[in-house]
Amino acid sequence: METFEKKIKDILLELFPEHELQLETEPDGRVSGFIISDKFVDMDHLGRQRKIWSLLRKKLTKTEQMKILGFVAFTPAEHEAYSEPSF
Repeated sequence: METFEKKIKDILLELFPEHELQLETEPDGRVSGFIISDKFVDMDHLGRQRKIWSLLRKKLTKTEQMKILGFVAFTPAEHEAYSEPSF
């Protein structure tokens, strides 16, 4: 049986290469994660979320959509800045 995380990953692979996805499944089965992609350059937060969710809504039932906590969408430069330790 396919896990929900695998299903989400397979759907997101239609837009993003595997190395751009970082997914995590909570103990209750809900999925969240990071998507780090050049495709988000020059896009605002809302545009990024619309891009992600337009694909997910086509492929998932409403019940499955409710099992997604959310995705943080970064450009590679944003992710690098976010990941740097602060002193």
